[in-house]
Amino acid sequence: MTDEEFEVLAFDPPHLGMPGRPSSCGRNEDDGRFVEIFLTVEDGRVIDAGFLTNIPGDGLVCASLCCDAALGRTIQDAAALDEEACLARLPDNCRRRVSAAGLPDFCLQAMRRAIRPAD
Repeated sequence: MTDEEFEVLAFDPPHLGMPGRPSSCGRNEDDGRFVEIFLTVEDGRVIDAGFLTNIPGDGLVCASLCCDAALGRTIQDAAALDEEACLARLPDNCRRRVSAAGLPDFCLQAMRRAIRPAD
């Protein structure tokens, strides 16, 4: 992904919004910011994912990439996603900035809560 593609992703991210028929959702919030991940699961696989967030730019990118990384995976594999799996497509300078802000873990916590809503 180029820096230009990153900028487009930050302003028009795929997966923004709720999927048509989510099976579950998980929310992570602190200090007035939030990420909510919505998953549609069929036959043990994530077939659709979406998100809402109030974190502009890097937050939009990170949440969208986490949703993208979960698509097609089993629930177990989606629960095991790590920062590298979500940010692998980003240019190094963008990856460092997003990581330094703690956004991957913040978004992945919402993902895990969507997978295990009772936790």
